[in-house]
Amino acid sequence: MAGDLSSWKQLEMSADSAATLLLLFVSYGSLLPQGVLISTLRVLLKRHGGDPQMKSRAERWFSCSLPLFPLLPPLFLTLFLPLLTLRRPQMAAACVQLLLAASLWLTPLSEAAAVAPLNVSRAAAETPSHLWMLSAAETPSDLWMLSAAETPSDLWMLSAAESRRRRDVSSREINALLDYHNRVRSQVFPPAANMEFMLWDEGLAKSADSWASRCVWDHGPTQAMRYMGQNLSITTGRYQSITDLVRSWYEERHHFSYPNRCSGAVCSHYTQMVWASTKKVGCAVRTCSNMKVFGNTWKEATLLVCNYSVKGNWVGEVPYKRGKPCSVCPSSYGGSCWRNQCSPKTKPRRLTRL
Repeated sequence: MAGDLSSWKQLEMSADSAATLLLLFVSYGSLLPQGVLISTLRVLLKRHGGDPQMKSRAERWFSCSLPLFPLLPPLFLTLFLPLLTLRRPQMAAACVQLLLAASLWLTPLSEAAAVAPLNVSRAAAETPSHLWMLSAAETPSDLWMLSAAETPSDLWMLSAAESRRRRDVSSREINALLDYHNRVRSQVFPPAANMEFMLWDEGLAKSADSWASRCVWDHGPTQAMRYMGQNLSITTGRYQSITDLVRSWYEERHHFSYPNRCSGAVCSHYTQMVWASTKKVGCAVRTCSNMKVFGNTWKEATLLVCNYSVKGNWVGEVPYKRGKPCSVCPSSYGGSCWRNQCSPKTKPRRLTRL
């Protein structure tokens, strides 16, 4: 009996034919080559209707379902075989449709499980240090500027495959950075007589973002380093709080003894933070992929760039004058003092970035 195979919903096939198809798929699906099975399928379909659209659908389903064939024999023996012995065409057709639906439903899940990426966390021990810092004044001269000609382009520049993603610094993070800087500045020891209150500068933030967008582990641009201070911090992967990226700068205070210079280890990040006349800061954060850091390639890195004005870390100068807080403030402040710092007469407001 030839059935109308133009639609799966109208599939009507004799119990013998349905049993033949199912037995062929289940018994030999994991043994015979795909080409042999498809050829056999074509013969059976031609015998029962010869609809080209039906052939194409059946072949596509058959190709996608090959990985599931080893799982079908138990299902067939326990469920479909007893039904097929009833020799009812409608029951056989229902079994075929149920088998097709189950296979098509499970195939995408099996393919997704096969290609799911392995998510591996990177431990701090895998790199020389989990958190690297770089200051514009780490050399013995305390004034380090590196021109483009001194840096090999293949060492620092990004390839086309490397990516960089902007991460806007939120108003909350801006206030956190300002609070952290001003708290550090207000607690210096010995006390500072001329420490100025630090404010956020959007122009410095934009210049920091412009440089951070290059995803280069170096200071720059060179021309700007002549009048602008800069601190850099980088960490692998992501971070919980933006202050995590600047806390290590504050820890450098242990290597600084007023009025002497850094004792051995780097402390120029800290001295830039507490430079008395530096009263403006602007920072930017970028997420970089395949970034070169000291000759190593970091798969994912978070780069923080903070620019300062006016520039600190001048050779032969101390970060601030020692004395009673606010006793030597610039005249422009009119004698106003807040939290051990020379501040405007009006109390600074919390910043809101639109």
